[in-house]
Amino acid sequence: MIKTWLNFIKKLYTYRSSIWAMAVRDIQARYIGTVAGIFWSVINPLAFMLVYWIVFSVGLKVELAEGVPFIIVFMCGLIPWMMFSEILTTSLNSINANAHLIKKTVFPSEILPVVSLVTSWFTHGIMMVLLFILMAFNQIPFSINNFGFLYYFLALSVFALGLGWLFSSLNVFFRDIGQFLNVLINLWFWLTPIAWPLKMLPVKYQFLIKLNPMCYVIQGYKQVFISRQLPLSHPGLTDAYFWIGAGLVFLIGGYVFKRLKAEFAEVL
Repeated sequence: MIKTWLNFIKKLYTYRSSIWAMAVRDIQARYIGTVAGIFWSVINPLAFMLVYWIVFSVGLKVELAEGVPFIIVFMCGLIPWMMFSEILTTSLNSINANAHLIKKTVFPSEILPVVSLVTSWFTHGIMMVLLFILMAFNQIPFSINNFGFLYYFLALSVFALGLGWLFSSLNVFFRDIGQFLNVLINLWFWLTPIAWPLKMLPVKYQFLIKLNPMCYVIQGYKQVFISRQLPLSHPGLTDAYFWIGAGLVFLIGGYVFKRLKAEFAEVL
């Protein structure tokens, strides 16, 4: 099994140029012909943040971190969530959308969810630049520790790619996976401390939320930007739980994809 997995990963490396080229093509196709063009990648999330800022900060007076503007803390949580959501939603139909390649050529279909992953990095990068600008505008000092977000970025990529492989392969055979995923993403958002602080829950219940892998990632982003705390500065069970869970999701997702890919051409 280990040898099979190594060959699987090796194939991804072999097709790295194709992955990059397809990701660039997808980004261009997303905005070509639109008046605002690439600015839509900023307009949509900014509009989303504006609504939540009005509701939670202005209306409900929610404070996510003492002494730090709501919009900054919320953005720290929303940026990784947007990347996660984009990977799941775009990878879901990546196999079906490229049926012509899979049916007529010997095509490495396992790279398609990886293309969705790489494409999500584009929006993530733009939003990170906006976050740094917003922090500077609010006179929040820059720290080299802020780059600790790269650790959580990697953690998110591993976890989301595993789910991308899993859902995209199952969606070929069960078309209602898309409806299930929409419900799952909506529930998952509210079960993750993005628009609400973890401290709102009684301490005895917080461990349940911490079992959520996205809680680990989003709290991590907040720590490196708000508290300027480096990842793994105090390693504990939470880190172990995340990597065990993310590793299992990555392995299971890849395994399911590899087992089902031989039947893609027949079903499509």
